[in-house]
Amino acid sequence: MPPRRKPRPAPPPQRQSACLLVRLATADVAMFRFLLESYENLAGFSVLERRPALLKVFFSADMEAEVRAALAAIAATVPLEVMAWPFAACPAPAD
Repeated sequence: MPPRRKPRPAPPPQRQSACLLVRLATADVAMFRFLLESYENLAGFSVLERRPALLKVFFSADMEAEVRAALAAIAATVPLEVMAWPFAACPAPAD
């Protein structure tokens, strides 16, 4: 029987979140929330403006490809526009 390998240590947690801006119709925010939640804590969001809805989507920086793929899939159901975060750093979400 070959010797067992030690599992790799987990990478250190990200110290900074990454952010994207998402613009969509105010009436679609609830559906967006349900669809984003179906990706099991991949990302969260805060509402920055109500009309039209401008959302700050925050997530772990190493998950950006997965978040963009999820947003593309959500866009098939809810019309939305994804934009880059316009600032150098993403502020921590307020509780």
